[in-house]
Amino acid sequence: MAEQDPKTGRFLPGNSGNGGRHKGARNKLHADFIQALLDHFHMRGTAENAASLPRGQAAIEIVYRENPRDYLKLIASVLPKEYTIEDNRYDDVGDEELREIIDDFRRKASERERSQGAGQGASGAQSALN
Repeated sequence: MAEQDPKTGRFLPGNSGNGGRHKGARNKLHADFIQALLDHFHMRGTAENAASLPRGQAAIEIVYRENPRDYLKLIASVLPKEYTIEDNRYDDVGDEELREIIDDFRRKASERERSQGAGQGASGAQSALN
């Protein structure tokens, strides 16, 4: 338990009786709103009017119809600000396998070039690989 002043019962500086919500934790209302927004996003185009929607989704539908720019701002505000994609499919590929992949790509590019006619399509890709 957090330390308290024995005389007053107050918590000492730097101590609180309740740690509170962790930094960055979302409250229940926020989570419900994001779920309603997600549901609206998925069902968009299937409902004919906002009157048939639950109250929260009806408000989102009104914003969607009357202020599309605000709707997009709303979507952007709940999306992660940064998203990292890691592509490590070729981390374990050896030199010989990489050569085979490149040769296969070159072969397909030259076949495509021949089928489209000389000087079109894949010629830029072919020269970039050489």
